[in-house]
Amino acid sequence: MGAFKFRGAYNSLCQLNDDQKKKGVVTYSFGNHSQAIALSAQLLGIKATIFMPEDASPAKIAGTKGYGGNVIFYDRHKIEGQVLVAELAEKSGMTIIPPYNHKDVIAG
Repeated sequence: MGAFKFRGAYNSLCQLNDDQKKKGVVTYSFGNHSQAIALSAQLLGIKATIFMPEDASPAKIAGTKGYGGNVIFYDRHKIEGQVLVAELAEKSGMTIIPPYNHKDVIAG
């Protein structure tokens, strides 16, 4: 997928237990992390939901969708992606994989 973010995304998903894998993951990103999570999830058979700003690059959106990510758009000028991710994770039990500042993302 061409971005260094793949290592961190793949490593993060590999650390999930069976219950977490079954419930899926959720994240937010403008593009590189989105694509990395989507591809990693596809390879590991995990459902991935990704919040992307409405004004994200069309190429990044297409790549994320092409790798099987469930993309949900939001207006980044009205709400922050991490707020939406936290709300969905609370309701669904999905695991949050943030694009940075996460031990497994950094380790990857």
